[in-house]
Amino acid sequence: MGEAVSAEDRRKKQAEQRERKDSLRREMLKTMPHGRLSVEIGVWKGEFSRILLEELQPSKLCLIDPWQVQQDPDGGASLAGARTQKDMDRIYDAVTGKYSTEIAKGQVSIIRDYSQPALRLFEDQSIGFAYLDGDHSYEGVKTDLDALLPKMIEGGVIMLDDYHRRGWWKDDVMRAFHEFLGAHSAGLRLKAIMGAQVAVEKL
Repeated sequence: MGEAVSAEDRRKKQAEQRERKDSLRREMLKTMPHGRLSVEIGVWKGEFSRILLEELQPSKLCLIDPWQVQQDPDGGASLAGARTQKDMDRIYDAVTGKYSTEIAKGQVSIIRDYSQPALRLFEDQSIGFAYLDGDHSYEGVKTDLDALLPKMIEGGVIMLDDYHRRGWWKDDVMRAFHEFLGAHSAGLRLKAIMGAQVAVEKL
């Protein structure tokens, strides 16, 4: 009984944490470009995708994720928590089902691929907003940021999740982001930082 209560308490705590995070992200999104082509890199179950649609009202939202099992560097079964490829396939099917109406209307598209080949499908200076929550390794974040920059319009914003040192990635996200800012200091400016969210605008 005690274990069941403990598990329930954990679920409630996780739900509360998620609600606080979503509330913060909604507030931050109010200052982001609205009505433009937007991309989300790292979709998982598509929960934040709905918030992006509601808050940004993008001309189109492109969801990019390979939905492939990837090993946790700390030795866990999977970075996202799905243990098998069948789990990932079910999650992908659930996301496509969740957004079937928007996909039919052309409001949402799904690219089941890794970010690098997916981003090559976009024209330069075409994306108004990008949410980056994919590969959290230093190389992964660095590569995604470098690939995104030429695709962003002037005034376009890249927003990152997990701008902290608490996960398996330690300082990888922060280090890659800081180096990106330094390498492009004349063409970028910090737009907002709230909690573990950080956003940079292309000048």
